[in-house]
Amino acid sequence: MISQVEVDGVPAVLAPTTGPLHAGLVFRVGVADEPLPRRGVTRLVEHLALDGLGTADQQHNGMTGTEHTFFHVQGTAEEITGFLGAVCDALREPDSGRIERARERLRADESGTDPLALWRHGARDFGRTGYPEWGLDGLGEQELRDWIARFFNRENAALWIAGDGVPDGLKLHLPSGERQPGPEPSSALPVTPAWFAGPDNEVAWDTTVRREARAAIFANVLERQMFRELRQRDGISYTVRTDYQPRSGGTARIVAYADALPEKREAALGGLADVLAALRVGRIDPDDVATVIALTADGLTEADTRGGRLPGQAFNLLSGRAVTDLEEAVAEVRAVTREDVAEVAVAAYEAGLLMTPAGTRADWAGYTAAPTHSESAVAGRVHRAVRNPRHHLVSGPDGVSHVAGEEATTVRYDECAVLLAWPDGARQLIGRDAIVVGVEPRVYRKADAVTREVDARVPAELRIAMPARDPDRIPQPPPKQRRSPMEWIAPYWNLLVFGSAGLVLVGVAATSIGFVLTGRSLFGDGRQTDLGISAMCLVLAGVLNRTTLLDLRELRNRWVNR
Repeated sequence: MISQVEVDGVPAVLAPTTGPLHAGLVFRVGVADEPLPRRGVTRLVEHLALDGLGTADQQHNGMTGTEHTFFHVQGTAEEITGFLGAVCDALREPDSGRIERARERLRADESGTDPLALWRHGARDFGRTGYPEWGLDGLGEQELRDWIARFFNRENAALWIAGDGVPDGLKLHLPSGERQPGPEPSSALPVTPAWFAGPDNEVAWDTTVRREARAAIFANVLERQMFRELRQRDGISYTVRTDYQPRSGGTARIVAYADALPEKREAALGGLADVLAALRVGRIDPDDVATVIALTADGLTEADTRGGRLPGQAFNLLSGRAVTDLEEAVAEVRAVTREDVAEVAVAAYEAGLLMTPAGTRADWAGYTAAPTHSESAVAGRVHRAVRNPRHHLVSGPDGVSHVAGEEATTVRYDECAVLLAWPDGARQLIGRDAIVVGVEPRVYRKADAVTREVDARVPAELRIAMPARDPDRIPQPPPKQRRSPMEWIAPYWNLLVFGSAGLVLVGVAATSIGFVLTGRSLFGDGRQTDLGISAMCLVLAGVLNRTTLLDLRELRNRWVNR
């Protein structure tokens, strides 16, 4: 039976356990709260609080997730009291002398990125898990203190204790603050179901649904069907898994993953797409649903005896959700029907995002390609690429665009999420929709002017100073095209010959038509002959003039891209 208490102003849940005594302190802050220029700040705070704590025989750890950061300890009542008290002390008075060491540890243990989240949400809220921890090097002591004051306070914390009661002497000396609401998930996908190309030999899918027991059951039914068809039946994938991730705002994310050998990656894509389509149309084995329900209910019961349900209930406290006893949770699970799972399958499919192996597509399965370019370019000055007429930059007061043929990628200054700045003058703007525009001084003409304008218009707090690049990795314009003397002369010769011939033919046609209009014949065979010859001359002139225009374009590109 879960009880609710309060410890030094921090709400807590506790329940007896058959296993070792353990406890945790959780804060409502995670990667989804971090602006990209400060990406990594929460994990740095976590490591700073843990640095130097504990002994060799004490089990403790911390973790920064998408929405929550928690500190967990297992041991005696004295060890729990000492650890959680020390964490609160470290948060209240962070040791600035340990910041650099904590930073180095994080550099050596970089967190992974989540491409599905990036493509679904863009460079904001839940999509920030798709980016590196760019903010680590630029974070100073005051910025860490400000972040701690905002998020690591008693009003934004919750406690769980798996044991008979609150350990004697436990003190949580946290500063006062405000409860921070969970982030609202955005979307960078105009249409779903959608797809994008990912790594070579992986296929994955994610979706967002309502947070409820039947959605969790669906996730496990999906995994059983993937395992049966992708691994057991067809031998396409070795590892298949799904993950159900509840969110504080009342939604949940479901992720499905399958690996594949290079020669089987298209089969893995087709296999996962077929499984999802089958579930969508209701091809769901009732035995799978019954098995998953039984396993889930048993898992909840076992977790409850060990205090395994307590962290989730502490998270619920932070999101304003009710704490549920075991009986309520099990009853909700056992009430799920096959029809409930089928309804979730339809909603999940319609909101789905499929990551295909590199070089493959999913249009054939009814998925729409996720956007890789913008609807339009900004108005402004054009900076053409050196010796590459298909590409140019447009820089204006509203933002910067990169144009390649008919497609443009645009980042407007008022929608810029972060600016990456290199010492060699290169700049990369990332919009909130995750669209990227790069400015390379060596590739575009007078790009240094674009760099100056970008630096002046993007706020300093969005700028990240990047380390110097290896000279061999700095993009360069394509080498000059070497032409033989005949290739060099050909456009001029063609322009002279075909252009002159075209003018002569147009003149003949015009003269002939003039004679016809005055009732005479230029060629002496009547008006019909004159009109026929005029038409033929105009057709030939059009062919020759088209060749002339192509030669003019070639000569223009030579001079522009010289």
